[in-house]
Amino acid sequence: MGRFRGRLRRLEREVQSERVILRLRDGGIIVFSDQEVFKEMFLCRMDLFQGKARPSEVLDAVRAATPESRAAFEDEYGSIEMVGHIIAADYQGGWVEEHRLLEDGRVETIHYEGGSEEAERIRQEARQRGPEA
Repeated sequence: MGRFRGRLRRLEREVQSERVILRLRDGGIIVFSDQEVFKEMFLCRMDLFQGKARPSEVLDAVRAATPESRAAFEDEYGSIEMVGHIIAADYQGGWVEEHRLLEDGRVETIHYEGGSEEAERIRQEARQRGPEA
């Protein structure tokens, strides 16, 4: 009987390592696959660059999660409050458009004119980071 319980615990750990378990504030639990979470986070970022909010069951579940469960999710997959910048080249005016995915799922867009203090700060930070892989 002991060997059976050990195997069962090992199997549970293996399944959990491939799953994302979110504990909700209302006491419920939602489970997603790792691949599903990576896909949704990627697609949400891509829509954000277009200034759009993507309806997402994953992000909705994270918003409804307990603080501990949300923190664990965001440690592993990144914040669901995302920021994306579109940076124009100098010859295009050097402007920056910032899209922010807010906590409530809306997207806020701010346009910074080329040469403005904020546009220059964002452009400098992007230069320091370099191309992201």
